[in-house]
This record gives sequence, C-alpha cells and structure tokens, in this order.
Amino acid sequence: MHRADLHLEGRAASRAGLEGIEAQLDGVLGQLRRNVRGVRGSVVADSNGLTIASDIRSGVGPATLAAMSTLIAQSAGSVFENIGMPGPNLIIMEGPESNVVVMHIPIADVTLLTLMDKATNIGVLKIEMGKATQGIATALGFGTSHKAAMSELFIMTKGGLLIRHYSDSLRTDLDRDALSGMLVAVQQFVQQTLASKSGALNQLKYGAHSIFFFRGNFTVAAAVAEEGDVETLQYQVLDALQDFEDRYASTLESWNGDVAAFPGLDDIFEKVIKG
Repeated sequence: MHRADLHLEGRAASRAGLEGIEAQLDGVLGQLRRNVRGVRGSVVADSNGLTIASDIRSGVGPATLAAMSTLIAQSAGSVFENIGMPGPNLIIMEGPESNVVVMHIPIADVTLLTLMDKATNIGVLKIEMGKATQGIATALGFGTSHKAAMSELFIMTKGGLLIRHYSDSLRTDLDRDALSGMLVAVQQFVQQTLASKSGALNQLKYGAHSIFFFRGNFTVAAAVAEEGDVETLQYQVLDALQDFEDRYASTLESWNGDVAAFPGLDDIFEKVIKG
C-alpha cells in the first residue's frame, strides 16, 4: 500500500472515530429526552463553553446554552469555594416558565445542561442525568463506571431509631436495631471528635464495600454498597428519602416507633435496593 493510501486510510479512520463519538453522544442525549417527560433539550459543553454535542429541538441555540452551561458551573464552583465547601454536583435554576439543570462531569471536565418544563419531575431528571453523565464520559474515552451495587439499606431517625431495613439477602443474624444505633453513634463520635472541622461523615470503607450516609431533615439512610458510581446511588437514595419525608413530615416530627404510621413505606425504598 502506498504512503498516500495509508494517509487517506488514517484520515478516514480518524473521521470514523469522531463520527462514532458524535453518534454515541447524540444517542445519550436523545435517550435523556425520551426518558424524561418535559425535557426540551440538552447540550454538552467543554470547559471553554464550546458545544461538544446537543439535542435541542427549539428555542435557544446550542452555542448559547453551551456557554451558559460552563459559566453556570464555574460560577457555582466559585461560590462554594469562597465559603470553603466542595463544589456542587448539580445546579438547578428555576424560571417562571422553565427550569435549567447543570451537572459537571469532573473526569471529562465537561458539563451537561438540560432545559425542561416547569412540570418536569426533578427527581426522575436527576437520575436520568446521572445515567447520561456516565454515557458521556464513556463516549469521550474516560472509561466506564458501574453503579455501586447496594446490598443493605437502613432507614433511621437522626436519633438512631430504626425505621426499616432492606437487604438483597435474607439475613437473620443481624440485630438491626442495635446496628442502626451504632451507625448513628459512629457519626456522632466523628462529629464530636472533629468538632472544629466543618462537614459530616459520608462514608465508611471496609475492603471492597463502603457504608454511605445520606441525610434528610428527619432521617438518615445508610447504604452498604460496593465501590462504583456513587452519584447515581446518591440520587436514588436521596430522592426516595425526600419522597418519604414529604409524605410523612408531620408523623416523623413525633414518631413513636410504630412503623404502621408509614403506609407505602416499602413502595418508596424497595425500588431503590432493587435498582
């Protein structure tokens, strides 16, 4: 084969690779729009505010949204940095007719912006955007990630009273009430020991598994999971916890330990551990 032929073949392969990336990104954004009712469109932007991929059906142009996406993420990061806190994973901007949600994908240093109707379910959108960020990172060549596989989920009051325990196996050797109390006690111990430091205990690691803590206004969820995509796990558990607290806020304020006070409890959380 001649050198010229090799050069042309190399360019064709490079172009095919680029087209393959674009097709993957288009597929990810299209899937996001199809999976969430009310999504008007989305765009992936690089750190300079340039469009990498877009799925906009009408309204504002992709270039404008891409620039907005990067600016929003950088501005939010600066705000959190100035108050001494880690930058947010997700930013929500609410308008009178529509909302904008931006997620930063650190591994690829890109942002995903989604424009949606006011009626769009934010919880569902957050989960689907979490999935989309995995697809975007993979398409851009930053490897694949798997959802952290959860094996146990404890739902507790902030005082350590167990509300419910879910497991992917039939465990009969656990004193669940004692364990939930210990999980809360460990958090309190760390908080008291590091009283001069801001923050909270979010993870305990044991071998390939970790216990992740997620906090609501009245409750704490402790999830035992293998290492993996913790962001998706976080969105699912926090959304379920928020749903639970929204339904039973008045009951939780003065709960006496009777689980019968929470009809529909299992419907909220079993879907989380089943993935």
